[in-house]
Amino acid sequence: MDHLFVHCHWVSSLWSLALSLMGLSWVQPSSVKEVMFAWRRRLEKCWIQGIWKLVPLAIWWCTWKERNRRIFEGKVLSIQDFKLSFLGMLYTWSQVLIGGFNLSLLDFVDKIMHESLRA
Repeated sequence: MDHLFVHCHWVSSLWSLALSLMGLSWVQPSSVKEVMFAWRRRLEKCWIQGIWKLVPLAIWWCTWKERNRRIFEGKVLSIQDFKLSFLGMLYTWSQVLIGGFNLSLLDFVDKIMHESLRA
């Protein structure tokens, strides 16, 4: 489980992407449990706090979907499409769960980067 959701090269690329969008870097935890502990970050009550809470779930759901695609369909996304799948999922979930914005995917990514600098 720790390899699949934390250490796999593909999954590590999603963690790096999410953290770089938020202007952060980290030493990668050794387990899913440690990720959950490390992810408890106190942010000001703002839009980005909701996104922050969704990141691990979106990474793990994208990973699980890709795993199933490979096992059951014999198909593999490119690393770029895997990252885009993650961003798209984070965008969609944010619209549903947080709401209050009408942005394109690119504007959503820009807003994450901008708001993260202020949080």
